[in-house]
Amino acid sequence: LALLQRIVVLDGGKEADRIEGEEISSKMLSLIDEIEKNSNSNLLDVILPVSVNKEIGRFNSEMGTKQCLEKAKYYLKKARDIMKTSEDCKPWAVKLIEGEIAAVEARISGDSRPKKEESDLSSLRARYYYMLQMNGENDVGTMQVGTYLASKLSKAHHTIEGSRLLDRLVIISRRVHGSDHKETKNAESWWQRLQLRCAFIGCEQQPYEALRYENDGKSCVIQGPVPSNLDASRNVDDEKTFSVPSAEILFSLGTPVMLHGLKKAAHLNGEIGDVREYCKLSDRWVVHLEDKNLKPVKVKHENLRIVFDLPDPKNLD
Repeated sequence: LALLQRIVVLDGGKEADRIEGEEISSKMLSLIDEIEKNSNSNLLDVILPVSVNKEIGRFNSEMGTKQCLEKAKYYLKKARDIMKTSEDCKPWAVKLIEGEIAAVEARISGDSRPKKEESDLSSLRARYYYMLQMNGENDVGTMQVGTYLASKLSKAHHTIEGSRLLDRLVIISRRVHGSDHKETKNAESWWQRLQLRCAFIGCEQQPYEALRYENDGKSCVIQGPVPSNLDASRNVDDEKTFSVPSAEILFSLGTPVMLHGLKKAAHLNGEIGDVREYCKLSDRWVVHLEDKNLKPVKVKHENLRIVFDLPDPKNLD
């Protein structure tokens, strides 16, 4: 325990702490091995090996080299897998570690930008799952945290996850607290935002709302322009509705899309995900699929269609 308490305060980014941290990591792993050999030891608790592997993962993540990041990924996954074996496994705690794994994987792939954002989302998810466990889904405080999480998911372009959460929150709040309750109205407001499918045309700076496809997906009906700031009021009377070739519209980040027409990766046809990035080099959109067992994919514009109404969620566990 003393070793664990020590490594927690070490900074893997500092040269002076690295040698000590590596020595402590080695000692803790050896102790865990000894404890596992002694099946009668009361120290063989899920909490200890989870904490050891998690802190070793964190320390390696701070050191930041590719080799260390791979180690961090290994130990964080080990901590998560051990936690899942516990009868008292808390889903929110697993989600927290999975958020850290996702941040490390992003750094390994060369993209460190999502690190803080994904870490913040992971912490919020953990907080929400904790509230669910402690107070239940009908609690006003739980609803407040859930709606706040959904708002952050929206801003981070996790539209599908945010929409799924708000679908549930709106139903619960209407049933338990009534349609006029402020938390119901707040959840409904964010739900409406996440139903908006925005797109751009050519070089125009203002977005339009995409309404539906026509001609077997060859054209898209749009309305607008709409305010870039979703908090701004919208004057629908001044907007125009018209049809444009689907190939001419550009997705806004966070747009839910469905993959179709893929030949080399035909098994992905029908999968849905959020558009998170446009890669100019390959002229493809980066889509993070709702099925977390599938990695993000780069897809041509012609193989994506906007999802206007989300299908019922799959059992993705």
